[in-house]
Amino acid sequence: MKSRAILAVLCAVLLTSVLCELTRAVLTVLPFPALSQFQSRPYSVRILDCDGRVIQILPLEQGLRREFASAEEIPGHVKRCFIRAEDKRFYVHGGIDFVSIARAALQNCLQKRTVSGASTITMQLARIIVPCRKRNVAAKLSELFIAVRLEAKLTKRQILELWLNNIPFGKNTEGIASASWMYFSKDVSSLSPEESLCLSVIPRSPALYNPLDFPERAFLAAKRAAYADIDLNRLRQAVFSARPGSVPFEMPHYIRFLRSEFSGLFSGVHEIRLPCSLRLQLFAQSAVRDALKKAQNSRIDNAAVLVLDVQSGAVLCWVGSNDWNDFFHSGQIDGVLNKMQPGSSMKPFLYAAALEGKNGGQPLVSMNSVLADVPKEFGGRAVYIPRNFNNAYNGPVLLRTALASSLNVPAVALLDQYGTESYAQKLRQLGFSLTDADAEYNGLSLALGGCEVSLYELVPAFASFVRDGIYIPVCHSGCAKAHGAERRVFEKDTARLLCSALSDKAARSIGFGYSQTFQTEYPSIFKTGTASQYQSIVALGASKKYAVGVWMGNFSGNTVVGKTGSSLPAAVARQILDFLEFQNDSQEPFPEPQQFHLQEICALSGMQPGAACPHQIFEYVQDGISLAECQWHKRIGERTETVYPAEYQQWVSLYHADSQVDYHSARLQIASPKDGSVFYADAGKAAGKQIVLLEVIGGADDELSILYDGSLFETISRPFSLAVPAEKGAHTVTAVCGTEQAEVHFFVE
Repeated sequence: MKSRAILAVLCAVLLTSVLCELTRAVLTVLPFPALSQFQSRPYSVRILDCDGRVIQILPLEQGLRREFASAEEIPGHVKRCFIRAEDKRFYVHGGIDFVSIARAALQNCLQKRTVSGASTITMQLARIIVPCRKRNVAAKLSELFIAVRLEAKLTKRQILELWLNNIPFGKNTEGIASASWMYFSKDVSSLSPEESLCLSVIPRSPALYNPLDFPERAFLAAKRAAYADIDLNRLRQAVFSARPGSVPFEMPHYIRFLRSEFSGLFSGVHEIRLPCSLRLQLFAQSAVRDALKKAQNSRIDNAAVLVLDVQSGAVLCWVGSNDWNDFFHSGQIDGVLNKMQPGSSMKPFLYAAALEGKNGGQPLVSMNSVLADVPKEFGGRAVYIPRNFNNAYNGPVLLRTALASSLNVPAVALLDQYGTESYAQKLRQLGFSLTDADAEYNGLSLALGGCEVSLYELVPAFASFVRDGIYIPVCHSGCAKAHGAERRVFEKDTARLLCSALSDKAARSIGFGYSQTFQTEYPSIFKTGTASQYQSIVALGASKKYAVGVWMGNFSGNTVVGKTGSSLPAAVARQILDFLEFQNDSQEPFPEPQQFHLQEICALSGMQPGAACPHQIFEYVQDGISLAECQWHKRIGERTETVYPAEYQQWVSLYHADSQVDYHSARLQIASPKDGSVFYADAGKAAGKQIVLLEVIGGADDELSILYDGSLFETISRPFSLAVPAEKGAHTVTAVCGTEQAEVHFFVE
């Protein structure tokens, strides 16, 4: 009988075991839609920089924060703490802890009230996955069944991970990772055992045990759950040190841009790592704040910075404004994307285009070209008279000086030759959103940055010079949307010649003096610009590795006080490059152009030096090109005379009256007024007192006959300059010099 009883018990145990395994097997293969749906629920996306530092943690709907942390990311002491507090037998039961149920039932019966529960971690997760509105026997049985199903479907590691990432902690916060930020302003990996214990009791009753509102209650609850390794003094200190959560909120303009333009980047992921650097971002923000403090009397309220990796185009830093929270100064407007007049910072693109010629034609200029920085009129009906920043003119200047010193008249003359439509087409190749209509509207002011562009367009275009003429659009890690493929926009040698000019401190001296701002211990190029009405000031800088753009001004469009110039943004750009290049030991200069050689030229004419040339310099000359000998310098007895070409006639009379002009070196032409010009009569002047200044250059003879509306007006000698009457109506002026003739028409309203 005894052996039969033992055999019966063994058979029962075996049958129960088989039934349990069969049940488990069935539950494992049966679909569990609620679990599948729960596992695909969205989580707050954690955005990290290149060093793994948190930039932002994006909230879900209605501001809910539910950050995901894998089981490996959650420290072991945090997991142990929560298991001890909620389910000590977690790893030994199958979802239902019958020992805990018996213990809880006994305690509750003895005390005649609910003293403790018997919910396991798996049962708590079941309630989260399939919440019940009512707490009754049916709901409890459903919870037990779901717990068994979870144990059949998931491993203990998966159950613990799901539970820790979804338990509610109050304050619109779910999951241990988000709770760590909410209550202790730190990543879950940095939680101490005492802080972990404090958090472990909050889910029992967030309204009672959260340490921000009820620190004493939270401490007592944590104390009851404390285990041997916990020091109660440190526990109290941890509980009372809890402060309202400070979730990282860095680079707000850039993250907003990414979410708007690349929303797919944030779908179905828990974490995104960007190539940008928070260290650099914070440094740039500090540099901007310091610069704005220095400019507080100049009515400059805002600034923006964009830093790119030269080789990849990746964003390393994006400062959209001085302060995102400064609503008074429109701090949430993004200065990186905001269109503004870039001023002279656009000139390098024009010079590079002119060095190559348009549409595959002959170059308009070469590095040894001499450009005329003289008073000059451009246009027709709408006359355009550009002036330099200091309202002075420098006469003949070499191309590198005209570019590096940012002289205006030579740039406008180049665009007048190149054509605004062709230039607009070139700018579009460089990523600028400039239309033909924009080019027509701005006209020759395009040469001086009269159009509106953004730092987002400027910086990658400027980086093409240190990239040997290759344009790479701004790159955002993991983004599929293309802003244009990598492409060659300038020849390699053109880009290298531009780098040579823009890094030449001597060539900058006319425009900027010998400023220390642009002198770096590493190879670098800089270009600055100021809007025509001083609404904004811009600086661009680049080394072999990094490209920086800095804008300063006001989003309201208010002009700055005084002629501030671009020294402030230039200093910020220099500081950022210094910060980035601090550990760069390479001092190799920019590479030399391959089809050019350095050759001695006359410093004034750019030609082959003659015996009379007093100053020579070295400049890049294309291989195979022979330079003509200088005709500007002539030896007369013991002294050297400079004889300027005819186009410098007016400049010589204004600045070098004792110098000579070769009046016959140009064909006869009326320099002013331009053909088709319109003048407006001054109502305050009497008839016969209003005049138009006539300036004629060139011609083979030294006498000039002026015909005004078909009648001989006057015959004059060199220099050919005369005032003609400006009565209302249409007029024609004809200049006759020997066999040459020139004519212009103008109108007085």
